Amino acid sequence: MTLRTRSTKATGAKGSRGSAKAVTVESLSGAKATEPKAETLNVRAIALGYYGAQLREEGDTFDLREAEHFSSSWMERV
Repeated sequence: MTLRTRSTKATGAKGSRGSAKAVTVESLSGAKATEPKAETLNVRAIALGYYGAQLREEGDTFDLREAEHFSSSWMERV
């Protein structure tokens, strides 16, 4: 009986897990440093809504991370 090592195991059609490109922390911090700081948008909830992993009630004020997140159906700009 012959034992096979893991390195000789055949890979499936999905490929091996080691094929993904490694990303270093330095490369991420360098990319973020060159991006301009986006301005936040201050809004008030005019109805019940969900944003930022929180349920927002009428009258709550909060900042949107992206201007595209604005919803006129339950928010107004402050």
